[in-house]
Amino acid sequence: MDNVQVFVEILKFILPAVMVFFTAYFVLKNQGDAQLSRLSLEVLKQNQNVLTPIKLQAYERMTLFLERISPIQMLQTHNKPDMSGRALKHILITTIQNEYNYNLSQQIYLSTQAWNLIKVVKEQVIKLIQEASAGMPDQATANDLSGMIVEYLKNHGEQPTDKAIQFLKAEVGLMFGK
Repeated sequence: MDNVQVFVEILKFILPAVMVFFTAYFVLKNQGDAQLSRLSLEVLKQNQNVLTPIKLQAYERMTLFLERISPIQMLQTHNKPDMSGRALKHILITTIQNEYNYNLSQQIYLSTQAWNLIKVVKEQVIKLIQEASAGMPDQATANDLSGMIVEYLKNHGEQPTDKAIQFLKAEVGLMFGK
C-alpha cells in the first residue's frame, strides 16, 4: 500500500467520525440553548410573581406620599390657630422632606419617569409654599399663610400632586394591561 491509499483509508474512518461529532455537537448545543432559554423564562416569570406585589406596594406608598404632601392635606393636618406663619412654613417643608426621605428606597421599584416626576412635584410643592409665603409679614399667622397657599392654588390651577397621582395610576394600569 502506498501513502495515498493509507491516507484514503484513514479518511474513511476520520471523516465520518468528524461528521458525527459536529452533528452531535450542534444538536446538543441547540438543545442546551433551548433548555437555557426555557429556564431563563421560568426564572423571569417567578421573579415577576415576586416583584409585582413589591412594585405595586411602591406605587401605593408613593401615592400616599403625594397625598400627604398635597398642600391642602398638609394645611388640614398641620395648621394650628395659635401658630405663626413662619412656624407653619417650616413644619410644612420639614414634613415634605421627611416624607420624601422616608420613601427614597421606593425609587428602585418605580419607573425612572415616575420617580423623576415625584422629585419634581416635591420641589414644586416646596416652591409653592415658599412663593405663597414670600410676601408674608413677620407677624403673619398660620391662618394667613394657609389663606395665601389656598389663593396661590386657586390662581395656578390644580395641585401639583394631582397630576403625579394620575401618572402613577396610569403606570399601574399599564402593568396590569388596563
